[in-house]
Amino acid sequence: MLRKGTHLKSSLKTKNLAEAKPLFAAEYVKAMDLFKQAKLQLKEGVNFTAADTVQIATRWAEHELAEMARTGNFKTWLVQVDGDVETIGAFYDAKGAPTYLLGPDIGCAAAIAVHVDYEIARQGLTPVPHDSDAYRNLEIAFAAQLLHLSDAALSRYNHDHVTPMATPRAAPLSFEKAPEPASKPLSALTQEWMKRELKLGSNSRDIVKRTDEYAGTVKVFIELYGDVTVHAISKATVHNFSDDLLRMPTGGKGRRGMTAPQLIAKAEAEQLPTLSKLTAKNRLMALSSILSYAVQAGLLAENPVTASGVTGDLTRAAAKENRTPRRRHYTNAELKKIFSSEVFKRTYNPPRAKFGEAWFWLPLILCYTGARREEIAQLKANEIRRSDDGVWFVDILTTPDEDDAKDTRTVKTAGSHRKVPLHPDLIELGLAQYAADLPQNGPLFPSLEANASGYYGHNFGKRWGVYLKNVAMVEAKGVSPLHGFRHTFITMCREVSVPEELRDALTGHDNGSVSRKYGERALLPQLQDQLLRLPSIAREVGLLPTGTPKLD
Repeated sequence: MLRKGTHLKSSLKTKNLAEAKPLFAAEYVKAMDLFKQAKLQLKEGVNFTAADTVQIATRWAEHELAEMARTGNFKTWLVQVDGDVETIGAFYDAKGAPTYLLGPDIGCAAAIAVHVDYEIARQGLTPVPHDSDAYRNLEIAFAAQLLHLSDAALSRYNHDHVTPMATPRAAPLSFEKAPEPASKPLSALTQEWMKRELKLGSNSRDIVKRTDEYAGTVKVFIELYGDVTVHAISKATVHNFSDDLLRMPTGGKGRRGMTAPQLIAKAEAEQLPTLSKLTAKNRLMALSSILSYAVQAGLLAENPVTASGVTGDLTRAAAKENRTPRRRHYTNAELKKIFSSEVFKRTYNPPRAKFGEAWFWLPLILCYTGARREEIAQLKANEIRRSDDGVWFVDILTTPDEDDAKDTRTVKTAGSHRKVPLHPDLIELGLAQYAADLPQNGPLFPSLEANASGYYGHNFGKRWGVYLKNVAMVEAKGVSPLHGFRHTFITMCREVSVPEELRDALTGHDNGSVSRKYGERALLPQLQDQLLRLPSIAREVGLLPTGTPKLD
């Protein structure tokens, strides 16, 4: 707000001269426009059009609605009556008649005037004399929006966070510059990016999952700052988004259907744990990917996420907090505790979901092969095989037959298409016989069903985590409850000095080397020899008799 005799200040928030020059030019133009508006109004008096008056009141109401959502304080705009609440319009019987609120009998005029003055200042407009027609028109417009705001507050108070507030469409004031032609709203750009990524990735499951996750980040951004055009996303916006992400909760009941501002308010009110710096960085990288697409499409000159340097700051901050990396593998003592627990004694009765033989076999196979969860969870029974030279192996997603066009299962990398020998312990425990007793073209684990994203092991993984914590009394390791077995297998290979090339052949780590022909039949005996060097967990916990593993 400009007052006679006061100064107008604006910080460029940088000490770098090269950065300051373009920022100064933009701020100078804004200041000149503000001075021009102030001079015009001081000379000719305030001359808001009817549309201006409505827009000023609307901006105020939308700002207050956003604050209401952020704080969760809906009663501010409601009237408390006999222990209950009702809208201002209902209390004064003033719906459709906002001027009634300004009359001497109600006495709301003084309170409404406070909001008018506040909003004039917040929008940087020249003060309006209280005895002018312009001010009277503003009071009427604010009274009308106050009724709408109160209606919206009651909806939110009653947990309806969907019904919008009745407001006219946003538009510039008559003396404001019309916005420059928009490059594209962020939501539209995101949809374009998703279509492109899905097309390039042939709609594979991993690509679908990633694009959905990135769209979720954009949804949070839009809930916080609106569906702005990509040109409106500045480095300052990125910094603000980073701060808000760090305020988002990681848990808490009743989150479903809540917007980002509501979640932040909930986290602050209930002192909930919030996103880690590393997670916030990953969310920003999702936004960065979409804005990089805008740069490639010629819509932006630079990516504001990259230019802001925020992701680097978060990475360094996260590294300082985690000087001692969290152990991702199970110790031998933990493995013994797991594989001597109820599931492997065949005495466990799952309290909820029944996953059949997956309870017994899936953790064992993962521990003995180092495979990824989905590589094993989606296996067919006939993919437990025996080579011509007598080596039992698991055929992890080899190329489907020509007549099996519907087999759309996927793995993570090209190196994951491989044949992995099975440790003799698994065969002695009965895996080959278990697979042989099933319909050969059917699933190895018939009780596992794919979730909405197509992952067969997802739901089992969640229940396995609960089992580890509550029954086996072991803390889950790795990025997911089952992924710790992969880290454990790799650690065991290193401890017995399995050559890196053969270790990668077993686990499907693809370094792009043309010389490595993973899964060639001639390699199976050599890989099995390496497996025999690993500890026999099944014998150590008593699942098999002690002694040398049987190769038959």
